[in-house]
Amino acid sequence: MLLRKLLFGSAAAMFAVGGAHAADLTVAEPVDYVKVCDAFGAGFYYSPGTDTCIKVGGYVKFGTSVGNTDYGDYNSAYPNSQWSNFYTEVSIQLTASSVTEFGNLTGFIDMRAQTGNTGSFSESLTQAANAVTKTAYIDSAYLQLGPIKAGYFTSLFDFGRGYNDTGFFGSDTTADQIQLNYAVNGFGLALSVEDQRDRGSTGNTDGLQSSTTLYATGTTPPVGVSKVYYQGGSDNIPSVIGAVSYSSGIFSTKIAAAYTEIALDRTGTGSAADPLTYTSQQGWAVGGNVEFALDSFSAGDKFVIAAAYGDNANSFTGIAGGTSVAGLSGYTTQTIAAVAEGTSWSVGASYKHVWTPSVWSAISAGYASYSGDGAWHGADSLDAWRGIAGVGWTPVKGLDVLLEGSYNKVEGEGSIADGDAWSGVLWLKRSW
Repeated sequence: MLLRKLLFGSAAAMFAVGGAHAADLTVAEPVDYVKVCDAFGAGFYYSPGTDTCIKVGGYVKFGTSVGNTDYGDYNSAYPNSQWSNFYTEVSIQLTASSVTEFGNLTGFIDMRAQTGNTGSFSESLTQAANAVTKTAYIDSAYLQLGPIKAGYFTSLFDFGRGYNDTGFFGSDTTADQIQLNYAVNGFGLALSVEDQRDRGSTGNTDGLQSSTTLYATGTTPPVGVSKVYYQGGSDNIPSVIGAVSYSSGIFSTKIAAAYTEIALDRTGTGSAADPLTYTSQQGWAVGGNVEFALDSFSAGDKFVIAAAYGDNANSFTGIAGGTSVAGLSGYTTQTIAAVAEGTSWSVGASYKHVWTPSVWSAISAGYASYSGDGAWHGADSLDAWRGIAGVGWTPVKGLDVLLEGSYNKVEGEGSIADGDAWSGVLWLKRSW
């Protein structure tokens, strides 16, 4: 009897102590698991606790190139070398989207950074700067609410420049802009207002300035002139661009027109009494492309043709900007080519053939022509040709290997010299 009381007493004490400890335990909060968001396509997830869908992407890319050019040194640090550069580039891409009563609200950013050294004639100004600083930069970024899109992204006038890594001649511009879009039944209408400084527009001195290096930008000073006086320049009027597009089945097309005031006229001799006076000139451009998906011939095959014509609008036709004619010809700088008066036009075509699900090849060809106008560039003209061929291989999902070669030829008059250039590119790219 005594033993039974002891057992019951011990059990009661244990339950009492266990209950006391249980009362002291913190209740675990429910876990807010990440959920897949299928409202905006593959790869999106809900940000925990919000109605915003997030997507993370990016890549790591290693590349190198070789080549030669009649216009200076292919590698300025090693004039006798045909090897341009080794570089590594990284990209982090973030997209945030949500549904609102005014339409989808989206924010996008593509941050990049690049190692390496200053390289070849195909190097952009951004690449040259980042080769020295090794700092991150914004490749593109924008916000969009319904039909309104604003930020730094591809110009509305761009049509793509083929399926090769090096494109044929044409507009190749990323610009700060605000854009209005409307689409219905395969048709699209768009209007943008873009900062023309992203196309090479120069500033306005707004008064008399003096310089001993002004003529280093591409012209020769008068004999005996050691100090040059100049005034005026661009008024920085934004470029206005409108576009119409249509897509149906295997066929898609886009036509765009632009108004700009990038070009400059120049008068004067450069003396204090008669300074060089730069005055903005009105210009315009029109262009378009047609693309066909040739899946009936071979799955994944594509063909595109594009053309553009401009009056005082060289960056819209590929005479200036990006991997343009100006990077290959007797123009000393891209800026001179961008602001030069005159008419220009370009045409290009590209074809991509998919051999297997992991191997493809592409060829592109382009032609560009420029005829100068005005007192400054009236004697200048050029004809330029470019051919590109490349092959790509995807050994495993997410990894791409590209080998490509290009040849360029320029025949110029006035301040534009004749010459040719060739280059070969190899890169490896891991995307996610």
